[in-house]
Amino acid sequence: MIKRLLSRLQSGPLWWGQCLLCRQDCDRQTLLCHPCREELPALDSPCPGCALPLTATDAHCGHCQRRPPPWQRMQVLADFVPPYTRLIHDLKYHQRPLNGRLLGRLLAERAAPPLPQAILPVPLHWWRQWRRGYNQAEEIALGVAQVLSIPVETGLLRRIRATASQTQLSRRQRRHNLQDAFRLKPVPYQHVALLDDVITTGATMSELTRLLHRQGVACVEAWAVCRTLEH
Repeated sequence: MIKRLLSRLQSGPLWWGQCLLCRQDCDRQTLLCHPCREELPALDSPCPGCALPLTATDAHCGHCQRRPPPWQRMQVLADFVPPYTRLIHDLKYHQRPLNGRLLGRLLAERAAPPLPQAILPVPLHWWRQWRRGYNQAEEIALGVAQVLSIPVETGLLRRIRATASQTQLSRRQRRHNLQDAFRLKPVPYQHVALLDDVITTGATMSELTRLLHRQGVACVEAWAVCRTLEH
């Protein structure tokens, strides 16, 4: 209870105005000082299918042309490199939900139209969310919503099985680990964005995208702060 209370307090407007990276004074709304913000890396000319760099003038990389992903577009802020690694690690393991709001705002600033009708954060199992005090994907989604004014739907997707941590699993193990792990309520939208902190193999996004398509959602985007996705 105390952990959740402290995490909510940190996300609120009364949190002191310090840069989340260097701890120097900054505007409470920006969460980053100008020098730190200027040094943030970002993706350059990413493929809209996998967010890996495009090496030619084609609309999609060769791999996505040969094997299109199940989602219609991927939007990612950056590679999984510092300082994003630190911000995400502290968000997930050191009670820093405000990091999620910052990362969501930064992601929103890079989002290209047409924008989705709603954002669906990738859900945690209730036990893991209770232990952490919050869902890191939801905190990021709320940061996106602050900038883009897109509704965040947290009640449509539910993780019904406590899956093993994906961190050390292979691509095949991740797919098997996610089988029958989610339940989806009726979705009143035709264009949605799934949102997670990091896309690694894309297994979670693929499973959820297929669920949404089976229910009739026409356009599904995969959004994340970072990706380590490799073909």
